[in-house]
Amino acid sequence: MRRIQRAVLIVAAALWLPAAPAASQTEAAKPYAPVGLFFGAIEEGARIFTPARLLPFEHPDALGHEFPTVLQLHGSEFPMLLWLGEQAGFRLGPTLQRYPTEPAGDWPYADLRPAPDTTALRRAVVLRRLRAAAPLPGLRAALFDGSQLVAFLVDTRGLSLAERGMSRPTSMGLDLARVEFLRRITSAAPPPGSSGLVAVIWVP
Repeated sequence: MRRIQRAVLIVAAALWLPAAPAASQTEAAKPYAPVGLFFGAIEEGARIFTPARLLPFEHPDALGHEFPTVLQLHGSEFPMLLWLGEQAGFRLGPTLQRYPTEPAGDWPYADLRPAPDTTALRRAVVLRRLRAAAPLPGLRAALFDGSQLVAFLVDTRGLSLAERGMSRPTSMGLDLARVEFLRRITSAAPPPGSSGLVAVIWVP
C-alpha cells in the first residue's frame, strides 16, 4: 500500500512541477496597467495629487477615460509607488496610505499583470538622467519591465505653460492624449527584447 501511495505522489509531483514555469510564463505575458501620480499646481486649477491607473479603455473601471483616477491602490502598487518615489526624492507614504482610501492587498484585474513586489524591486536597476532631457515635461520617474511601462511620476509644479507646450491650464497639468503620453515616456524605455526592471529617474 505504501509503495502505491509513494508511486502516486511521485507521478503527481512529476505532473505538477512542469506546470509552475508555464503558469509563471503566462503571468509574465500579461500586460501591465501602468499606474502613476500626477502632481500639479493648485493655483492653476490642477489636481495637486492624482493617482491614475491606465486600464484598457474597454475595462468597466476605466469609464472610458484617458487617465482613469485611482480610487484604491491594489496588491503591490502601494509599496512600488513608495519605492519609486523614494528614488526620485518623494516621501509618499503618509499621503498614499490615506488617499484616496487605504490600499487593499488583493489584485482584482485577472487579465493584467500586478505591479512588481518589493523582492523584485530590490533587483531593479536605477538609472539617473538629466531632467532637461526628459521626454515629457515634469516627468520625474518611470519604471519599466523590459520595454513595458509599469509606473510613472509626473510633477508639473513650477513649470510654466510655455515649458509644457500649452496655451491654457488643465486639471492633469499636461495636455496630451494617452497614446502620446505613453509614446513619449516609453521612448526612454530599454529596447525591445530587454528584460528586468529598470527605473529611470530624471534629476536636476
